[in-house]
Amino acid sequence: MTEDLQSKASEFVKKVITVGIGAAFLTEESLRSLMSEFKLPKELFSGLLESANKTKNEFFQRLSTDIMEKLTPKLDLKELISEVLEKHELDFEVKLKFTPKK
Repeated sequence: MTEDLQSKASEFVKKVITVGIGAAFLTEESLRSLMSEFKLPKELFSGLLESANKTKNEFFQRLSTDIMEKLTPKLDLKELISEVLEKHELDFEVKLKFTPKK
């Protein structure tokens, strides 16, 4: 009986960790599919989804901020733009259409 309880507890912990990590990287639909195995009340489930979305957004916001802080001092934007313009040709296509008002 003790081994069975430990096995179930171990499996539950694995699922909780999977959901926790998956919340940051899975789409909402994938997360819903994964969470459906737990048979949770709707209120708790929607709260978990909201928390997962908030955590994911904060994670990616911090990641992008950290990346920009590391790159900005090493990047000369004026030089980069000059180099791109020297090595590439720009083409612009504009289409204008005038139609009478009705």
